[in-house]
Amino acid sequence: MTRRYLFRDEVAAALRRGKVVECFLGRCEREGKIGVRHLAISSTDEVVVARLFETEDLGGPTFLDLYEFGPLNRALEHGEPDQSVSFSSLDECFTFIDERWPASGDRLVNEGVLQDEYADFVAYRSN
Repeated sequence: MTRRYLFRDEVAAALRRGKVVECFLGRCEREGKIGVRHLAISSTDEVVVARLFETEDLGGPTFLDLYEFGPLNRALEHGEPDQSVSFSSLDECFTFIDERWPASGDRLVNEGVLQDEYADFVAYRSN
C-alpha cells in the first residue's frame, strides 16, 4: 500500500511547485445542516493561504466528488471558501492548523487525494 499523507517537507516542496495540498477535516454542522469540511493550502512567493470549505455532504459509496458539493453557507458561491487565512510562512500555517484542528497537519495530502479521504469517511459512516 502506498503512503497517502505528506511529510511537512513534502508539503513545502509541493507548495513551491505551485501545487495545492489539502486536508479532510470531517463532519461539520451549520444552521442544523450536516456537512463536511476540508482545507486547501496554497502559496505564492510572499504568502501561504489556508482556505476552509464547509460543504454539503451529498456523497455516498458511488459519489465521492466532494469538490462538486455546494457550500453549507448559502451566501457563498460554489467553490468560495468559508474562511481564508494568510500567513507569512508555512510554519505559521502549520501552527494555525495544529492549534485549530489538532493532528490535522499530519494528514495533509496532494490535491485530488482528498476524495480518498472522503471515501474512508463514507465507509466509516456506513458501518
